[in-house]
Amino acid sequence: MTAYPNCKVGDVRQVKMDSGEAGVGYGFSILSENSRPIVALSFATREDAEQARAWVAKAVEKAVEIAPQA
Repeated sequence: MTAYPNCKVGDVRQVKMDSGEAGVGYGFSILSENSRPIVALSFATREDAEQARAWVAKAVEKAVEIAPQA
């Protein structure tokens, strides 16, 4: 399993979603050190996405590495 050191969090942006009433929402990705997306998180509102991004960014900043789970 690949583990990614030195990850960062991308900006909040509008995203298309399969779930939810409108089919669109807001989200951000956790990115590898060379800016490749590892995981994407999507939310119904920009406010929710911005708040979540702030929390996740603090956690990612302290993480030694991030590993996707199969």
